[in-house]
Formats: sequence, C-alpha cells, structure tokens
Amino acid sequence: MQKRRSHKKSRNGCQNCKKWHTKCDESGPPCNNCTLRKAKCVYHRPKETVNNNNTSLSIRPKSLGNRVAITNAISIERPRGEIGTICAAYGGPSRLLELELMHQWSTVTYRAFCGIPEDVPYLQSFLPRTALQYDFMLNCIMAISSLHIAHSAGETNPTKYINAGLEYYNRGSSSFRLALGKMNPDNAHVLYMFSAIAIAVHLSIPQRASTLDLLIVALDLVNGSTSIGMMGTPWLLNSPLPLRLFVSRMGASKDLIDPDSKAALARLRAINDLRNQVTSAAVSSEIETDKIVEMRDHELYEMAISGLETCYAEEARGLLKGFGTAFPGLAGKPFTALISRSDPFALLIILHWAVLLGKMDQSIWWAAGMAERLAVEISDLLKTSFPELSLEWADSLVWVQDRMGLSWPQSRELSFSSGFSSDSWEEPSLIQECEPFLI
Repeated sequence: MQKRRSHKKSRNGCQNCKKWHTKCDESGPPCNNCTLRKAKCVYHRPKETVNNNNTSLSIRPKSLGNRVAITNAISIERPRGEIGTICAAYGGPSRLLELELMHQWSTVTYRAFCGIPEDVPYLQSFLPRTALQYDFMLNCIMAISSLHIAHSAGETNPTKYINAGLEYYNRGSSSFRLALGKMNPDNAHVLYMFSAIAIAVHLSIPQRASTLDLLIVALDLVNGSTSIGMMGTPWLLNSPLPLRLFVSRMGASKDLIDPDSKAALARLRAINDLRNQVTSAAVSSEIETDKIVEMRDHELYEMAISGLETCYAEEARGLLKGFGTAFPGLAGKPFTALISRSDPFALLIILHWAVLLGKMDQSIWWAAGMAERLAVEISDLLKTSFPELSLEWADSLVWVQDRMGLSWPQSRELSFSSGFSSDSWEEPSLIQECEPFLI
C-alpha cells in the first residue's frame, strides 16, 4: 500500500487563500497573501470559549504534527477592572489598547518631555524598550499616553481613556515604590523618568479638587523627583538619559528677558525687601537627610524669585524647551511648603510662574492647560482672603492679568492710590473649566 504523502497545505487558512489555492501563513487577519493583494482577509475558525466569570478566554491549540499536542486549555487572563473592560472592547486579550497607547507615546506623547533634540531617541525608542524590563515604567507610559488621548481635541469618549490612565498609574506607582529602594546605576534613569512623568500624570487627571490643591500635591511630586535626581546624580550623568548635555546647555543670560517681565520680577524683589528687610524670623524645613535647614524669609523668597528669573531667561532663549516647568525644584522645598499654607507672597510669585506656563510650547499640554485656571484661582484667593495686600500689589496683579489675557474690568483702574475697595473687583471670566474627576 502506497504511503500517504504529508499534507503541506494549510488547514486553517483564510477564505481567500483557499479560493486562490495558495498556502496561507495563518498569521492573520490579514495574512501575508491578502496583505500583498490588498484583499479583505476573512477566517472561519471555531469560536473561543469564555468561562463564566468573563475574566479569561480558553483557546485550544491545534495539533503540532509529530509533537504532542497540549490537551489542557491555555488560559489567557484579561486585566481586571476598567482596563479589562476596555481591552474586551478592543478585542480581548489581543491588547489592542496597549498597542494604541504605545503608538501614541512613540509618535506624539513623548514630545511633551523633550527638552533638547538629543532627548528624542532616548524618549521615543530607548525608554519604551527599557520599560519592558520595568513594569512600573511601562505602566507609566501607558498612563500618560491614555490621558493624552483623553485630552486630545476630537476625542469623543475621553472617559474610558481617563479611567484606563488611572488604573495604569496606580499599578505603576505600587511597583515604583518597591523599586525606589533598590536604585542602582542601571535603573536610576528609569526611576527618575517615572518620577518626572508622574507629575504630568497627576496634573492631567481631571480633578474635583481646586487647581491650587492639585498644584500642592504636584509640588510634593516635584520635590520627590528632585530628591531622586540629587541622589542619583552620578548615575544619571552617565546614563542613556542625555542629562549631562542638558545641564551643559544651561546658563541663559538674564539680559534675554523682555523689559516688561524684568520690571515684573523687580517688583517682586521690591515687595520682598519691603516685607522682610527687618524680619528676623526663620522658616525651617525638614529634608530627606533629617537635617534642619533654616532660611530667613527674605532669603527664601529671593531664592524663589531667582529661580523664576532663571526660568524666564531659559524660556526666552528657547534652547531648553519646557525649562519653566522646573521652577518648583529651583524654588526649593521650604518655598513650596509655603504654598500649602496659602502664604500670600508665595502665591503672588506662583502667579508670575503661571504667566510662564501659559506661554509654554503647546506640546507640553499637561502644563500649559492649567496655567489660566491656576491664575484665576490664586487671584481670586488673594482678592477674597487678603484684600489689603491685593490692593497693595495691584500693579503686579494687573501685569499678570494683562499677560494672560484675563478679564477683570475694574482691575486696570487699581493702583496703590486708586482708592478702590476690594469689593469693586468683578469675577474673572474663565472659558474652559476643569472637568469632573472620573474613576
């Protein structure tokens, strides 16, 4: 009896390959043949069985020739929570959502964190590849990319992306805290980038809290990121992150600041001199080394104003994109602690930072979007809680309003000798309000 020849044709090919009598690679849809012929690739396969709790899919593999086929079903776990729901909508365990988010990162979102041209290859390709080894970084990339899509104009259903971003970020945060205690030369740059992107994640999640409360939490994250940068400086300078190049290009001349902004910064220094020239009280702040740093009020505010001046100069030069977002780190932890106490002069300085955020490159969407809300909220707080100081600082407040294009009809008439009471101020007009916090 003649021995039957082995079957070389595909048994589970697409309908087109069967019609064309060609061997299908069964990799589709679409398969390679349909891709080359630009044809619609259709398969007729047995339906997958879904278990009762809808959390996993069971797929039975086909026979593998002479190899022993696996008799038990392969369980493919679907992510729990909102991500599981979204993945199911996109095709279950195929993780098309993750593919969409990685594509979003490598084509658009990464640009929001590029300060110099050399950052592009690092952020666009090296960091995502490295993130495959660090789940906290991979979840962080997914989170910010998902939130970026939610903020994109024309997105018809932002809620699902906001919810996915929240879950990705919560997953990444828990494993990040574990990895932080094991910082080494290999993972220092990954930990630092997580801490930096986490600030953007926090600021881009719609909140029910006020913008100022949101900023206070973000300032704590900035201080944490700065601490990680300080602890890992030797490793970071020799890591794939082009931090050494970034630092080497700092040093913009203060002469680059436009005269109007120079005058505004000079007014802040004059207020500091007037308020704190005879003050002997010190502000204490406890930092990571458990040492106590004491700073006189004048010195503390001057440090913040100098940091703000540096940001204005670097933004005017335009060599280091988004440098203005580094202001909280330059101002120092004692200054950011004053914001949480609603110190009026610290809030006035933050108002001048909001002007800088509002003029920032629109690719830094997570920072530019909060500038107007922050300016309106702080101005209103100063007006209602510190009316006498608001009148005294009217020139500075009017400058902020003019620079940001905010509308207080009565504010232009205010000056040190205007005679207007704080009750004559009208409420600001805010075009875009913060969306509710969705989970």
